[in-house]
Amino acid sequence: MITLRFAETAEEDIAFSVSPLLEAVHSWHVLTDPGHHALHVPWVRRCRRLPAALRRRMRGHDFVVADYIPALFESRIGDHDADFADQLAAVRGLPPALLAAELARTLVDTTRHTGDDLVDDRATRDAVLTEYRNSDPSRAARLEGILTDPLPVLDDALTVLEDYWDAAFAQEWERIEPSLYESIARSGARIAHHGLFPMLRTLAPQIRVDPSRRTLRLDRPHDHDISVTRDHPVTFTASHYVWPHVRVTCDAPWPLRITYPALPLAPASTARPASQEDTLTALRALAAAPRLRIVTHLAAQSRTTQELASLLGLSPSVTSRHLHQLTQAGLTTTQREGYYVLYSLAPARLDQIATALTTLAPRPEV
Repeated sequence: MITLRFAETAEEDIAFSVSPLLEAVHSWHVLTDPGHHALHVPWVRRCRRLPAALRRRMRGHDFVVADYIPALFESRIGDHDADFADQLAAVRGLPPALLAAELARTLVDTTRHTGDDLVDDRATRDAVLTEYRNSDPSRAARLEGILTDPLPVLDDALTVLEDYWDAAFAQEWERIEPSLYESIARSGARIAHHGLFPMLRTLAPQIRVDPSRRTLRLDRPHDHDISVTRDHPVTFTASHYVWPHVRVTCDAPWPLRITYPALPLAPASTARPASQEDTLTALRALAAAPRLRIVTHLAAQSRTTQELASLLGLSPSVTSRHLHQLTQAGLTTTQREGYYVLYSLAPARLDQIATALTTLAPRPEV
């Protein structure tokens, strides 16, 4: 479990960013396993038109992006003036030992070994290489090459990435970049109007927020408990192609970062304007004091039926019926966490209803 703990100055201890390099990498990751990225089928289909030679080279180097996304691709990610070429140059300028550690992580089981283990500990390196020589000789040869000299492997991968950018992704970046910045602006508006923690709840279902404890949590196979401060801030990087993942960078020497799916990937049912019938359904669901109180409580954090029943002073069965009506109207969503079902607000649905209501206001005469 990764836990981020925020100070009272939390709004000042975060930043937002976008990255053409990281976005290109995530889109390449999509191509390594199209079946796992249903929302990106249009991009997968478009990339079938890439030159056959380039597609072969991408498949030959896709181990770099197929599972673990090396943090080296986050170089200069916080610099909004850095373009794709600037970021690539920054990657090429990283220390070889750092490059070797990150590239090695793409080939090993990171729940058992870190890239630093393989770089710094000869005994661990020899044991892992021996294991792979017996089970997967080609992987062993590639890993040994990276640990001996990562620069040729890196240069080959970056050259493929440059060609992919020129052939396809530069144009795609022009299309999606404005929507990523729009997503960041909406997050900023939510912070300004509602505070940091209500905004954090909207980023991705995998993110669990507890405002009372001032924490953000993500289920991961390794444990980190991190205090977010002015000197150790967290950056939220908006991404189109990271979906369905939420990627976290929290190991030194890399800056703390969460890359999350941005708003352009909101479900079509919540992205479209609400019809009159949709609006009426939502308003009927909200037109009861207990349900309005539920919405108020869920605006602070996700809760179970039992928690809400206690807060409302109602029985769990009555509370469940109210929650069912809110969920049927699309105003709440559910996610199982162990034995419990957590209810959360659906911010995009609330925005949709608010937009529908504003259209009812008479336009001023010009």
